[in-house]
Amino acid sequence: MSKADALGGSATFDAVAQPMSSRAASFAAFAGHNTAEESAAGATATNTPRLRIQQLVRNPYNPRVEVKSIEDMADSLTGRGIIQPLTVVTRRAFLQAHPGQEHALGNAEYVVVDGNRRLAGAELAGLDDVPVHLDDSLAQDADTLLETALTAAVQHEDLEPLDEAKALERLVQVHGSQRAVARALGKSSGWVTQRLALLKLTPELQKALEDKTLPVKIARTVGQLPQEQQHSAAQEALAQRAKKKEPQQKPASAYPVSTPPAPAAKAPRKESVTSGTQEEDLAVLAADLKRRLTAEQLENLVALLIS
Repeated sequence: MSKADALGGSATFDAVAQPMSSRAASFAAFAGHNTAEESAAGATATNTPRLRIQQLVRNPYNPRVEVKSIEDMADSLTGRGIIQPLTVVTRRAFLQAHPGQEHALGNAEYVVVDGNRRLAGAELAGLDDVPVHLDDSLAQDADTLLETALTAAVQHEDLEPLDEAKALERLVQVHGSQRAVARALGKSSGWVTQRLALLKLTPELQKALEDKTLPVKIARTVGQLPQEQQHSAAQEALAQRAKKKEPQQKPASAYPVSTPPAPAAKAPRKESVTSGTQEEDLAVLAADLKRRLTAEQLENLVALLIS
């Protein structure tokens, strides 16, 4: 069966040859790589199909919970329009993957799989239409749609950390293991583990992460600790971070806390810059980490330190 037969007739697309039809080709497009099929078809801006804004709707199951910071994009689109086509699937294909979701689509004929932020920017810029790439093979089922959207988002690096972690958690359920998800996304198992650790943070630390007062790098490390240790570990990491930036100033907590401050040390240690003292400090730190962390957590910490 031809691609046209599989997708069904469409006045918008019947007159335009689709340069890529496979899922792999779509992923290559997300990464910015041209395929041999695309080159052979000689795809250019003049033969890329376009759809009216009113025909499109955002994917209700997009990993990005909110579309933010589109003003600058809208200004750019006003001047030069959209260069990279939005990847879309037909309404029919989407509803086959997500039955009963007609209300979420309204009257839209197509659902945007990759390019929801560009669609929001185009709407804000007042554009009438946008270039699109249609590929219903990306809507084989609900999990394929999610994987496609996440893959695009990861390659564009535009997901909020917690949104990314929640989508990865769903993919682990689909693929059965973190290692399988890592292979599907072209990432390491440690990369997946570090991001899933954000879901294990206490609610307070997750709020700090959302508010940008807790750096993602610290959050990913702290999230691998038991929750009762996370608060003090986060405070210690923030203090060390502030000390490196402003050695002469006393670091303050970077996020609101409700627990009382830790008691002062009984015997303050005199400052020393000798190598012997530094080695002793490292030995104490190593012993403390071995006591507080599991072997797997220590391995992930080493990976973070050398990355």
